[in-house]
Order: sequence, then structure tokens, then C-alpha cells
Amino acid sequence: MIVLDYYDGPLKGFAQAAFGADCCYFEIVAWSRWDDRRLFSVVPIESDEFARIADAPAIARGDGSPVRGLSRWRFADRVTAVAMDALLRRCAEQARSPAFVCLTTGGVVDSAIRMDTDEAMRRRIGEALSSGRISDLRDWRDVVSPPAAR
Repeated sequence: MIVLDYYDGPLKGFAQAAFGADCCYFEIVAWSRWDDRRLFSVVPIESDEFARIADAPAIARGDGSPVRGLSRWRFADRVTAVAMDALLRRCAEQARSPAFVCLTTGGVVDSAIRMDTDEAMRRRIGEALSSGRISDLRDWRDVVSPPAAR
């Protein structure tokens, strides 16, 4: 996992074999501070894109070690930086209208509950992510509560 933003757990980044996808970009939409459940927008990406993202910061550092978290989005050369910035922008834009979202408990992304989205939910996610703040998960009860509890 490559974490681009973190607060008591990952908020945004790239992951492999998580969130119900082989490789993906993820961004938090809503959060419950009381039980640390998190609703993420998830954008599947190709495995070669994930490999390029994972390798580029290690090459810039010169040590080849795997990346867990990035304190800076920095690369060895301008061409790589431009390509990685373009990929990040594309993924962030696609996160505003994802095919699915995942509900997790804390930072445990391998136990995520995957939910497909419809047009109304994609519009709502786009509005939430465009606001620049993390929504309260209670405002998403209609999405995250079991059907009997709605």
C-alpha cells in the first residue's frame, strides 16, 4: 500500500490486493470516529500502473526499498514526476464517480465490504469529495446500513 494521506489510518493512496480490487486508487469519502468505519471510493488501476507508482519513489530515494507511506510526492526526474502527477490526477477524478465503494473497519482494508454504485450515489460521492472534507458516516446511513436497518 502506498499511502498519500493518513489520519488514524489510510485516507488516500494506492493499494494492491485490497478493497476488492487487484490494484487500485482509494480515497476516503466518509468516516465514523466512534467505531472507525470508513467509506472509500475505489478506482481499479492496471497492475503495471501500480508497479510504476511503487517503483518510482524507491528509484528517487536510490534505495529500492518498498514504499509504505510517502512524505513527499517526489521522483527522480521531471518526466516521471509529470507521468505520476497525471496518473494521480486521473485517479482522483475517477474517484468522484467510482463503480464501487468499500466500507472498512479502521485501517483493515482486507475485510472491506464492497458496494456497487448507481448514478445517484456517484453524484453524491463526487459532491462529497469535491467539498474537500471527510463526511460523517452517519450522513451515509442509507448506503452503509443493512437493508433491514434503513
